[in-house]
Amino acid sequence: MPIYEFQCRSCGYVFELLLMSKEEMEDVRCAKCSSPDVGKLMSAANIASTQSKSTSPSGSTPSFTTNQCPSGSCTHINLPGHTKP
Repeated sequence: MPIYEFQCRSCGYVFELLLMSKEEMEDVRCAKCSSPDVGKLMSAANIASTQSKSTSPSGSTPSFTTNQCPSGSCTHINLPGHTKP
């Protein structure tokens, strides 16, 4: 059951949805303005590990933030050198 990240092409709002089947993808609408004109974003995978933290080639350590989103709790991965639209 993957969580997909979308961006509304009408208002620019970024939101996440848990979709149980591919058929649900056809019915996705913006969580803010209800526009059906949304695009799926490429998201970093969420991987749990018991090993120590690794650093990127630049020496920066990835960080994780959890925010309150309209659909509940949203976790964002901040990767060094990667910017979100």
